[in-house]
Amino acid sequence: MSKAVKFGGSSVANSEQFKKVKQIILADPDRKYVVTSACGKSGQEDHKVTDLLYLCAAHITYDVSYESIFQSIVDKYMEIKRSLGLKIDLAGEFAKIRQNMARNLNLDYLVSRGEYLTGLCLAEYLDADFVDASWVIRFHYDGSIDLDKSQELLKAQVDPGRRVVIPGFYVADPRIIKDPVQIPRITYSELRQMSYMGENVLHDDAVFPVRQKNIPINVCNTNHPENPGTMIMNDCSELDAQEPPHVITGITGKQDFTVITMVKSHVSAEAGFLRKVLAVFEKFQISIESVPVTVDTFSIVVQTKKIERYLYEIVAELKQDLHLDDIQVESQQAMLAVVGRAMRQMPKAIYQQFISEERVER
Repeated sequence: MSKAVKFGGSSVANSEQFKKVKQIILADPDRKYVVTSACGKSGQEDHKVTDLLYLCAAHITYDVSYESIFQSIVDKYMEIKRSLGLKIDLAGEFAKIRQNMARNLNLDYLVSRGEYLTGLCLAEYLDADFVDASWVIRFHYDGSIDLDKSQELLKAQVDPGRRVVIPGFYVADPRIIKDPVQIPRITYSELRQMSYMGENVLHDDAVFPVRQKNIPINVCNTNHPENPGTMIMNDCSELDAQEPPHVITGITGKQDFTVITMVKSHVSAEAGFLRKVLAVFEKFQISIESVPVTVDTFSIVVQTKKIERYLYEIVAELKQDLHLDDIQVESQQAMLAVVGRAMRQMPKAIYQQFISEERVER
């Protein structure tokens, strides 16, 4: 069996973190495919390499010197090279990057150099082969990944007996909630809902291929490798029967929504009202996030950036077509998503009250 392991920016922030990563990988011979992010922050005063590269791009755009920012990136990688005793020609790599920046600023190329350089360093440190994602990943014309072609190219690049390092560019947050409870397992369905609503630990495009193949994902902490972490699976029912899950898996949210509330007596009992409302939004090609309903009100929640251009036209048509008593528009709204597969087993009134209390506390 072969395992793919992905390390985020904090896991490769400096040479000490590199050493932890190596110990984790060598502890399991099945860990053959290593995907790494760019170097993250080593501390409060440090900066993520990707953020620094974005700053370089902004300075170039406005014709401002980026030398001091770029030098801090160089210093970070040179320190990793020195501390780990690597032989990689970082000076040559940075010279190539500078040449490309001077010739033509390609933002995607520039900001992906953090992953690229980290991957090169990690490959040498692990005595592994380096395979750049651009060498093996291919896409269909619609932008989706061509998995068959990508797999074919990857097999051609990889020696079966060697580890491979590939740069990757793509519950509660402990920075927000004190002492959060660890989630032992979560379904792909729950993860998808949380990801859509703002949770950014795993990108949906990265999860979809392994979900199709029913391959579990184990999310762990580089600084605490002994912790079993969180398992992401298609079906947790067998394990849930042995150890019931928490009622709520996680709470997440997104900002920048607009809520249009239509007021009309007994609107919830009016047949066809929803169809008429949706027809107005469909005319302007605007997707809807949520449709809260009470006895006399009917609200439509949409992303502000999608509706702001047509807001006045939409409000005018809703007034005209639906003969409303009143219509209200609220911008700068946020949506909270409470996700948990065990909530279906709770009386609805109980968890509605729980959610309400959570909102009051926050």
